[in-house]
Amino acid sequence: MHLRAGPRRGDTAAQTGPKLGVVAETQRVQLPNGIGLTVSDQGEGPVVLLNPGMGMPQTTWQFTGVPQGLLEAGFRVISYSARGVTGSDAPPPPYDVPTMAQDAALLLDHCGVDEAILVGYSMGCYVTQALLELRPGLARGVVLCAGLASSEIGRLVNEMELELIERLGELPAAVAAFETLITTLPTAQLQDAETVRVWKDMLLNGPASWTSPDGRHGQLAASQSWMVAGEPTRERLAAIEAPTLVIAYEQDLFFPPKTSLAAAEMIPNAQFVAVNGLAHGGLMLDPDRTATVRIVDFCRRIRSGDRPTRGRA
Repeated sequence: MHLRAGPRRGDTAAQTGPKLGVVAETQRVQLPNGIGLTVSDQGEGPVVLLNPGMGMPQTTWQFTGVPQGLLEAGFRVISYSARGVTGSDAPPPPYDVPTMAQDAALLLDHCGVDEAILVGYSMGCYVTQALLELRPGLARGVVLCAGLASSEIGRLVNEMELELIERLGELPAAVAAFETLITTLPTAQLQDAETVRVWKDMLLNGPASWTSPDGRHGQLAASQSWMVAGEPTRERLAAIEAPTLVIAYEQDLFFPPKTSLAAAEMIPNAQFVAVNGLAHGGLMLDPDRTATVRIVDFCRRIRSGDRPTRGRA
């Protein structure tokens, strides 16, 4: 899924997304591996690192309410645009998940962080898991939202997009818009003509999410290589020692609750939450901020030394 910030409430009668919070100031950070990233580093207190989804600019986090909630709760929040996304560098493809996790690790080094709560959304869950392996002992807690275990639909979409890029040199805009629409919005919104028109216009005419075609190709290749390798494996999940919160959305075609729950049950100390009525874009589009509230509460509990019990939360 290629993420952009959705239309804001009040923009149209469709009212398809939550209001934008205060946009965080960003800086450009040059990593020792030569990659430049757009980064936001705000607040004081225990660190929470936000690992983004595929094609997800750093600013999109503002639509989730997660940074605001964490800042108000007394956390230091670090977020970034990953390699390939607008504002950051896009080296030639392919990329892979361990390399993207290395970017995140080097960013934490730059920020002087050796302990953090890791929050991943969508493909950011892959990066979070690889980061756990790369930096043992880093994580005080882990949140894996809408990205723990991909479905066959997710694999099929990746294969389709990579084949189109190989044949045409880039992914046609209409194809990318359709794929984003069909997976981001819940069924009720997909059946509303005005909502679809607003999103179509935003996706086709709004600001680009990608630094370049290389960026899109690179991240798609990283996602596909993770899936083809059978990740996450049972062994990888069983090795997660930190308290973990897994969140899934009822209508998520890419990471449905069934596969997410099965994977969560392999993590020794994981809580599982299913959010009804929303699809893959639920973190941005939920007017009740269900997942956001859960994430902030989980981080508070980790800070207090509480270890949430395993099972459904």
